[in-house]
Amino acid sequence: MSAKAVATDALARHLHAAIERVREDMAKVEFWADAVTGFSEPVPDYDAKDAKVWLPSEQAARISAKQDVAHKRSRLSKRR
Repeated sequence: MSAKAVATDALARHLHAAIERVREDMAKVEFWADAVTGFSEPVPDYDAKDAKVWLPSEQAARISAKQDVAHKRSRLSKRR
């Protein structure tokens, strides 16, 4: 292989590597631009009643039982 061919090959490799770095940087720029856009918007209102959380059935039963007891206590205190 001639010196010119070796130099041309090296230049092509460097060019391809530089282009790949630019592509990676552009992906990072797009990611951070989306993040900044998301943070610039106001935080939506939060209502705990709208939150949907999956619980194992045993834990859900315990929480439900505690809420029932608390509800019964509040009804009894209101009667007095």
